[in-house]
Amino acid sequence: MNNRISIEFQVSVVIPVYNRERFLMQAVESALILEEVGEIILIDDGSSDGSLNLCKKLVKEHANIILLQHPGGINKGISASRNLGINNASQPFIAFLDSDDWYLPNRFFRGREIFEEFPKADVIYSSGILEENQDDLSKIYGLNFDIRKSIGFNSSPKEFYEKVIKINQIIFQTNGITIKKEFLLKHKLFDERLKLHEDSELWMRLLRNGFFFAGEIEKPVAVIRRHENNTITSRSAASALKMNAVFIENVGVSSLYNFEKVNLLKTIIRHKSKSYPGKWKRRLYYYSRFLLWSFHQEYFLNKFQKNILDD
Repeated sequence: MNNRISIEFQVSVVIPVYNRERFLMQAVESALILEEVGEIILIDDGSSDGSLNLCKKLVKEHANIILLQHPGGINKGISASRNLGINNASQPFIAFLDSDDWYLPNRFFRGREIFEEFPKADVIYSSGILEENQDDLSKIYGLNFDIRKSIGFNSSPKEFYEKVIKINQIIFQTNGITIKKEFLLKHKLFDERLKLHEDSELWMRLLRNGFFFAGEIEKPVAVIRRHENNTITSRSAASALKMNAVFIENVGVSSLYNFEKVNLLKTIIRHKSKSYPGKWKRRLYYYSRFLLWSFHQEYFLNKFQKNILDD
């Protein structure tokens, strides 16, 4: 099976920046050296340290770096910042890089090959690795096997998405995603109501509609830095519940697949159970509520998302 074609593979790398002065240079330099990168879009999100001045310096030194800000230089969050970058991107492909992480030299190599071999691909996902695990590829961040090898390379988005749900593992990280811009713009972008889990909510919606293919999954293409100001440390059961409520509203309960409804029901009840002390109380809550609401899934999901989003 070889449908390889020649494509114009130039990428707009979107980098939101908020108080990342001490990490930003490494992030930008890791993208600058890659021949596939047509432009780097920096979005300063109301930084109060020296990040904005550093961004301005980089723009002066490099013709393919663009700096954007929100009106009045205000802080609007990572979702609004990424959306601003996407809407101003000029290249046919979009990639993301957190301003405290960095790309590795192989970032786009395998992705380009896959886009050429499978023209219908909308998204290529590749693996990352935590900074402290760089010498141990057994700890790679992402799925280390190709889902399509088990379900078929011509499988529909629905079939692929259902397999992802059943696997119930992290299959990729935002720094390893490369997306056709035209596909991304057909759908609502990052939901700006979310300050956390905003990427997970978008990927779930895109998985329902697009052809995802594995890129480089045996070696990392990006390094994830953990530090005291990572937003991931702020994630909680409450933030995960809000993400699920936003996802349900964006898709619509009546449009959800049956396997999605079951998975959402399990996920929501599991998060809610975390408010109970003790393993057995949590289990009792989970199984009793799941049994009750399994027969009224749509009612439960409608009521859940309304209660969360009306708060």
